[in-house]
Amino acid sequence: MVFDYDPAQGRLTAKQTISSLPPGFAGSNFPAEVMVSPDGKFLYASNRLHDSIAWFSISETGTLAFRGEEWTRGDHPRAFNFDPTGNFFYVCNQFADAITTFRINRMTGTLAFTGRYTPVGSPASILFLA
Repeated sequence: MVFDYDPAQGRLTAKQTISSLPPGFAGSNFPAEVMVSPDGKFLYASNRLHDSIAWFSISETGTLAFRGEEWTRGDHPRAFNFDPTGNFFYVCNQFADAITTFRINRMTGTLAFTGRYTPVGSPASILFLA
């Protein structure tokens, strides 16, 4: 859901409801992480059970448009993060015991799997330190 925020009242007002799943998907899903790209152009969301990352473009008014989804090459994607350069995207596949790496197309928001798996027992979060 997208909300408008009124700072004077401390109030949220629903503005848009949009699915993080591809059209026609039928089944259970447990979304986890939601994050805006460093440049503010795209929003990404992890879909546990569907095992994907969905991305949306963000309009000037803050509404979202579904742009695509990418299989995480793992099981139960919980958290993810952008590397400090903004060129790579890392997904914690909690039940697959691995972090998978994707290259980000900064113009379209598309994720492309790099072929890299990093074994980590039950990864649940990923941070980058300067």
